[in-house]
Amino acid sequence: MAFPPIPAASVTADLSALLDRAGLALWRLDGAFSAHLDASAFEVMQLLREAVLSCRIERGSSGFAAVLAAAVDLDDDERDSDAMAPVRCRKALERSVAEAGEEPLTLDRLATVQTALARRGARKGGFADGAIDKQETKLAAALVELDEFLLAQGGLPDLVRIGIAQAQLARLFPAGAKDGRLERIAGLAMFRRVGVPGASALAMSPYFQSNRSEYQAQLRGPTASWLDFFVKGVAESATEAAGMIGRCAVLARDHREAISAGLGHAVGRGLRVYGRLTTEPVATVSEIQAITGTSYVATNQLVARFVDMGILDEITGYRRNRRFQYGPYVRVFDPDATADPAPERRAPRPVPRPPRRPTASKAPRRRAASSPRRPSPAPPSPKPRRRPSPSFSDHLL
Repeated sequence: MAFPPIPAASVTADLSALLDRAGLALWRLDGAFSAHLDASAFEVMQLLREAVLSCRIERGSSGFAAVLAAAVDLDDDERDSDAMAPVRCRKALERSVAEAGEEPLTLDRLATVQTALARRGARKGGFADGAIDKQETKLAAALVELDEFLLAQGGLPDLVRIGIAQAQLARLFPAGAKDGRLERIAGLAMFRRVGVPGASALAMSPYFQSNRSEYQAQLRGPTASWLDFFVKGVAESATEAAGMIGRCAVLARDHREAISAGLGHAVGRGLRVYGRLTTEPVATVSEIQAITGTSYVATNQLVARFVDMGILDEITGYRRNRRFQYGPYVRVFDPDATADPAPERRAPRPVPRPPRRPTASKAPRRRAASSPRRPSPAPPSPKPRRRPSPSFSDHLL
């Protein structure tokens, strides 16, 4: 099998305008990401969002909340669920982007990523397609040439070389071994391999998933139209990521202020719990108790205060073994969530009035049977009217 050569490309006027727009968006994203207080936590959540939507392009996958819960609770009975495919994809992404700046794009590295994507019980150690085993030497040489093209200085802009390399990678593998997730993971690692600004906060799969039909057609179509589509996606994805960082910063400011103003002497414990929620937004009362170091009752009261402030949401509906989620933060990354609703004003709880004591009825006392009944006294007789005394003139007469 003859591998197609790396296609040549030229920068047209339309593509040049798109490159300027994408470059400006990437620099803005890099500045917002560098100034973000929880940049590492944002990167972790962004990779999970990338994994969920990357799996959704070729196949259906669970919602973001279910994948987030599966990433926290890795029980054996959940490892083969639909939610575990994005979890495996996120692990492959984390490993690939961590090694992007150090290791070149080789067949062994792609085989390692494919192994991480494989379901439990699948063949380990690389690709399962026999055509790759027959063409392994030629394919390895083609990937070395592709990596050299990716790092070539001068000539084409960085984004153009990344776009060509990602499309070329999709053409190198046989039909039986094609995995869109592998191509997108390698493509995202190329941004870091080249050193594109803002690459740590970038996610391309949301753009590809929202334009899925066009993406699948353009990826294997003419190079010029694919580059226009790809560079436009870089600009939109970088702008969206910068807006998400801004929303996370506003949440962090408002919620830290609410904790400082509403927890009194427990402010220190509350801020420690909040710092944990930005990196792991799902927690139980027992896990929060391990952070606070207080009693279970005190921790439960702290969690209740977080719920009242709108920071935590109870997501199980159980009376015991409850699990809480940093809902406003998760909704920033959840592709199925609508715009974050305005916080509802809680009506003040009515103060219950103490019950009235029953008043004793004033019933007439019963007299003892042995005591004789006294007769009621007779009414007093009317006094006789007094005759008026004669006046002095009557005596004279």
